[in-house]
Amino acid sequence: MRTIHKRQIIPILEKEGQKQPPLSSKEAEKRWNRCRRIHGTDIISYLLDEQWWLCAYTELALDKFEHGFHIEHIEPKSNNPARTFDYHNIVISALKSESLELFSKQDRFGGHYKQSNYDSKLFISPLMTDSERYFEYRSNGKVEPSSTLIEDEREKALYTIALLNLNAPFLVNARRKWLIELEEEIDKLLDDIDALKILAECELCDTNGKLREFHSAAKSCFGHLGEQVIKTACPECVGSFK
Repeated sequence: MRTIHKRQIIPILEKEGQKQPPLSSKEAEKRWNRCRRIHGTDIISYLLDEQWWLCAYTELALDKFEHGFHIEHIEPKSNNPARTFDYHNIVISALKSESLELFSKQDRFGGHYKQSNYDSKLFISPLMTDSERYFEYRSNGKVEPSSTLIEDEREKALYTIALLNLNAPFLVNARRKWLIELEEEIDKLLDDIDALKILAECELCDTNGKLREFHSAAKSCFGHLGEQVIKTACPECVGSFK
């Protein structure tokens, strides 16, 4: 889970936020559905650009993921209707509702797995500036709590992984395939640092405003070199924008 750096508020959300906030789950759903029908395309376009076309939770590349995506409320609007139009509570998450029937319950993930479950004291949001440090990625495709965490931080990481089903078989298989291919290419270039840097740039820096999937997992494969390449060749990917 990489940190999403929010930009300037989306005008339509700012306008809606100036109104009386929804007071009930039913009102929140009604007002949100109306806003989405009218302005959904503009909101989605803005959020995709903001997230470099990566799913907020899984880092799937949304321009290539054939099962679509949806606008996601990090804190469910059914739990806190007042945050329905809160720009800092809205992201894009992989998997559209129309595709759910193609996934078994154990293979669903992200917002559609989380549903209305949410504990703000335990959940690690992609909007947290240090969200990335809570997770480690294994070559077997699994995501685990970072080994550097203290006990209460580890509890948060475990809760978030479980709540979003980040180790759904579908995701584990996709990550494993991606990481095996990447690690094989890295191994070929271990004696050629210049070529390795070029590979790191190709894998970790944006192309036309889009990042490659599983960005955090790929970055971990390159170690300190990956951090250096991003800061040098693609600083806008970590917080400053074009």
